[in-house]
Amino acid sequence: MKRVGAGAAVLGAAGFCVFHGQWPTSQLYGATICRSRSGERKIAFTYDDGPNPAHTPKLMQVLERYDAKATFFLIGRWAEREPELIRELHAAGHAIGNHTHTHPTMPLLSTAGVTEELARCRAAVEASGVEFTPVDGQAMMRPPYGRRRPGTLRAMRAAGYVPVTWSVTCYDWRRTATEGKIARRAQRAIEGDVILLHDGSHTGPAIDRSNSVAATEDALRKLSADGYRFVTVPELVAQ
Repeated sequence: MKRVGAGAAVLGAAGFCVFHGQWPTSQLYGATICRSRSGERKIAFTYDDGPNPAHTPKLMQVLERYDAKATFFLIGRWAEREPELIRELHAAGHAIGNHTHTHPTMPLLSTAGVTEELARCRAAVEASGVEFTPVDGQAMMRPPYGRRRPGTLRAMRAAGYVPVTWSVTCYDWRRTATEGKIARRAQRAIEGDVILLHDGSHTGPAIDRSNSVAATEDALRKLSADGYRFVTVPELVAQ
């Protein structure tokens, strides 16, 4: 009986650690930007895993129609391929953050490994002539899958980054994700929410994200009719 109890305790502790190391709004392991409590009717749409030459430009067109600014967390190895697209994102007023160079599970990396991933992504983006958008003087960084541990967050901050997660998940990476399902999840957002979507994928540089683009337009149409404005993460949390 004691062995069973000890085993259950170990499993429970492991589950607790995994939950708080991945749940986007958990602050147990350290503070992350996941939403704003300003009370203003502002929402931040964010997009991971680009730049995607097939769908990021289409997404930019949708955002422009609704006078929406968004935040793009770029993968370094894709950024190396698309310097002009990065310049276009910046020129359009969108915010740009670090999403590592190769999209690893960061809690499995050493401090040196985390630092290298961040540095390689920064070099790839800055080769385009664009710098990461700051929040209170620090660049933004979103850990892949939202996974982090205390050491991960310390390494990120030591490298000059503020960690950004999210409060609304649209699950648009799932094979079963349809435009309607993605849009309905995005439309649940309320003032101060940070919405997670994808304009790319870590598995390939030009994956099909047409459902995410169409769902973005559906959500923008509905939420703009409800009186919301669509801003970058730095604008969302600005004092």
